[in-house]
Amino acid sequence: MGRDVGDYRLEDLLGYGGAGEVWLARHRGNGDQVALKWLRGAGEDNRERQRREAALLAALSHPNLVQLRDVVGDRGELVLVLDYLPGGSLASLLARRGRLDAGEVVSILAPLAAALAYAHDEGVIHGDVTPANILFTERGRPVLTDLGIARVLGEAGAAQATPAYVDPAVARGAAPGPASDVFGLAAVAFHALCGVAPWNAASAADVLAVAASGAVPDLQRLAPDTPGELVTVLSRALSAEPDQRGSAAEFALDARHACLPQRVRFDDADPVARGRGSVTGALTHAVRVPRPEGPAHAAPPRTPGRWRRSLHAGRRRQRDLLAAVAAFLAIGAAALAGMHWGSSSAAPAAISTTAASPTTGLTPGPTSGLTPDGVDEFAVPKAAAGWLALLSSLYDRRAGAFTAGDVERLTGVYTEGSGQAAADRAEIERLAAAGQRLDDFDPDVLSVDSAHGSAPEVTLVVTDSFGPYAVVADQRVVSSQAGRAAAQVEVSLRLTSSGWRIESAVRLAGSG
Repeated sequence: MGRDVGDYRLEDLLGYGGAGEVWLARHRGNGDQVALKWLRGAGEDNRERQRREAALLAALSHPNLVQLRDVVGDRGELVLVLDYLPGGSLASLLARRGRLDAGEVVSILAPLAAALAYAHDEGVIHGDVTPANILFTERGRPVLTDLGIARVLGEAGAAQATPAYVDPAVARGAAPGPASDVFGLAAVAFHALCGVAPWNAASAADVLAVAASGAVPDLQRLAPDTPGELVTVLSRALSAEPDQRGSAAEFALDARHACLPQRVRFDDADPVARGRGSVTGALTHAVRVPRPEGPAHAAPPRTPGRWRRSLHAGRRRQRDLLAAVAAFLAIGAAALAGMHWGSSSAAPAAISTTAASPTTGLTPGPTSGLTPDGVDEFAVPKAAAGWLALLSSLYDRRAGAFTAGDVERLTGVYTEGSGQAAADRAEIERLAAAGQRLDDFDPDVLSVDSAHGSAPEVTLVVTDSFGPYAVVADQRVVSSQAGRAAAQVEVSLRLTSSGWRIESAVRLAGSG
């Protein structure tokens, strides 16, 4: 098409649906590729309110939520500037493969549930979770799109829902809430496991009627290979009664414990190859759902005024969170001084580098509690693989410290007096002094291979990897760095009053 919209040059139509067209575009200044989404029904008389709502949504930042970068206008229409996600949608993946393995479903389900828990805590619900609204980054990280679209549109977007995944309560006319998102994500998992959505009928009206009954088909019968614990977790989330489903944070934690995650296979021939079909997450099957008068997307109960924080604070947080472009910084970046595990060249202590039997002799921590991403920081898993969620959360926090340039965030990663924390602090300060940050650093914590010790001290041998990334300054690439193949790292954890924290981390000699 070639025309300009604000600072962006349109390149290609990605898709369209009930919410509006989506175009691939490129920033004319820095060359960044983005997705521009036109919103239908954004009336001129409501434009200022819509911009305020969009600005608040832009302040949300989570590695599994698409980032709203900016809001621009085009010929009287509101246009959202979003991160471009080239990995395709879950809808297109299911169209190719039919169904996924249970471990793959958990790898998608758990982080998205944690993302919804974060959004609910901020007073935002999605209201229409579907396979088309779940996209993947180039390296396969799942990202939920269209969060808060109805909130921006107001009444114009209040009646959109996809019948095949709709909450029975919503199908009967209730307003969607946090429990509706839990149901929607569980319905997506049902589809991924069984090959069909939970609600099916000849027409959209008939599908809504079936959904209103709340009678979900027998998951175990349709997908007999699904582990029983995962069936139990999904059955609870698919309850016809919203108050029986639990929170999104509980859903995330239960899903992680129900089944070991495994890497999502996008293509039989090439695991990293992905198509770009259905990348927009457009609501191509959204229909109007009868609802009573009142708020269409009710926010969850929260402290009064939490969403209505001061505009100054919102802008400050937005600037901080927009700096967190890389969602998961790898713990092991050998190309940057101070970024790699183990600043000392000394060989690590001799330990087993092969998968061990389930850890024994670990006593429970003093308390328990869930982080915003659904991780129990005090849990003592029985098996080595059970430490994966906690370690991934610590990786992510360390990433946030580097991408935001905030050394205080390291307190949520390390024990007091950790030598690795001191090295990280020095590197963050060095990068900040040069006006630099990391971009597109997206690691994978592949496995926890062994776990030894007992509370309060545990030693893990983990395997991680990361792809190519860049050092940027003022949106200009300063240098490009190569990724690293899988390598083993010895991580020492200590149980503190705040939960498990990293004491030290050293890459094993001859690994990676």
